[in-house]
Amino acid sequence: MGQTGCGKGTQAGLLSKELDYEIFSTGDKTREYSAMDTPLGRHIASIGTTGWIPEWLASYLMTKGLLEDFFDKGLVFESVARKPEEAQKLHDIHEAIDRTYVVFYLECADDIVYERQLARGREGYDSPDKIKKRMQAFEEETKQSLAFFEEQGKLVKVSGNQTINEVFEEIMSNITA
Repeated sequence: MGQTGCGKGTQAGLLSKELDYEIFSTGDKTREYSAMDTPLGRHIASIGTTGWIPEWLASYLMTKGLLEDFFDKGLVFESVARKPEEAQKLHDIHEAIDRTYVVFYLECADDIVYERQLARGREGYDSPDKIKKRMQAFEEETKQSLAFFEEQGKLVKVSGNQTINEVFEEIMSNITA
């Protein structure tokens, strides 16, 4: 977990490869569903897939992933449980199916994530206003989720200000410990 631009996707890819786990990304699943010609797919396409999706949809995708699609597989979650309700559900599902988990929080300075997002320059997604809105949503919602995971003893903080390899080494040392 962490702000947009902190390196979550990069680290998820590295972890997936190293551990031979599947990646579960709410954003990827949202884009996958939005391409389907179904009532749900059309609804998702109509609300757009470039911002934060409604809690009910994020929770549905996460629940379906855990209980059906990847029940017996190792998973690396990327961009899930950003809202407190989703964090509670993620925890409750893991408890119910007796599955362990850990949350890595890639802490990154605001100026660094802002500059990384501007540098990506994805049209319609990485405008200064949209970046600021995502940063505000992180402060208002995701930090509550992080606090919840910390209360559960599931949160490990990692500096996202480091190089990609340094972040990955720190994550792996926590996993193997």
